[in-house]
Amino acid sequence: MKITYKLCFIIIFCLSQQLIYAQASKGKTKLDSQKIAFYTSKIELTVEESKDFWAVYNEMENEIKALKSKNAHGKMILINKKYLELSDYELEEILDSKLKMGKDLMDIKIKYHEKFKEILSIQKVAKYYQSTREFKKIQSERKKQHSNPGERKR
Repeated sequence: MKITYKLCFIIIFCLSQQLIYAQASKGKTKLDSQKIAFYTSKIELTVEESKDFWAVYNEMENEIKALKSKNAHGKMILINKKYLELSDYELEEILDSKLKMGKDLMDIKIKYHEKFKEILSIQKVAKYYQSTREFKKIQSERKKQHSNPGERKR
């Protein structure tokens, strides 16, 4: 009898984990769809431009994500104020790494700025940068509203 309960618990646990994963994945897919629609509309991309733009954009996002992931440990130490426990040498290493990451991030942005100019007119590149600011602002507002449900705009 106990084995049956344990087995049922394990099955329910596994199914709930799959559901949670599916919901998180669905949320990311929804956000990606919103982002694609938003940028495509704001930049006024043609079908051909859209195909080339999203290939380059995704490539850039993957590079940025990899860079941030590589430097996440040092960032967490600084955020959690664990730097007080570090030696001067260790702290210097983290701070130098943080600055290098900023430089590397800028290098990535410059590299992809050039690629965007190859596939889009300069007017559309400017619209891309403006759209990026707008999209981040919208996401920030949504995040604020989500964390303060009583203050949601209706």
